[in-house]
Amino acid sequence: MYLCKYFLITIIFFSYFIGKQLPPSFGWENSPLEWSQVVILLMGALLTVKWRQEAKSTARYHHARFLTWAIPLWLLMAGREMSWGRVFYPLGINATTGPFFIPVSQLPYAPIVYPIIGVVILLWLFAVTKYKLLAIPYQLFQQGHFPIGEFLLVILAFVVANIAEKLMHFEIMEEIVECVAYLSILLTEYRIKTTLQQSTKTKDENFF
Repeated sequence: MYLCKYFLITIIFFSYFIGKQLPPSFGWENSPLEWSQVVILLMGALLTVKWRQEAKSTARYHHARFLTWAIPLWLLMAGREMSWGRVFYPLGINATTGPFFIPVSQLPYAPIVYPIIGVVILLWLFAVTKYKLLAIPYQLFQQGHFPIGEFLLVILAFVVANIAEKLMHFEIMEEIVECVAYLSILLTEYRIKTTLQQSTKTKDENFF
């Protein structure tokens, strides 16, 4: 699993050259790269559910709560990548820029889109504050166990993706690096989950 980090770094550094080999349609909305991002994000949500159940089954309830409130973030990111459902309502296709869709305001469920997003974010902020969820990664950082390398990889990926979009106007490169960013978030969460699991086992062994 540690090698995954270096594999993802390699993809970032070669993303420009990889993008040059792909057809322009890979940079469009509803492209294979866009849907790969959605798959990664939904996979992140499902794995978080699994890891949450593992934590709960071993009575690590604070860890389980931390993972529980990570699930909405994965779903929000997936919803954003699907433009909150706009991708299912194409209006046509432009030979240069690809498919275009109805605006959010014209979605059949438009009146509830932003209220639901707002409620989810407020509930998440409430949970983070009430249950002191940020204390978990902070304690890992203090103990020297936080996956700093993976977290910095997340930041690097998003910075490079923003450069590709805003400065280079190279959409395919942007989409490739966004895939890396989401995989890096998943890798960071996995490392946190594993570290918490190992720390609990160590405490149990020391107790006995």
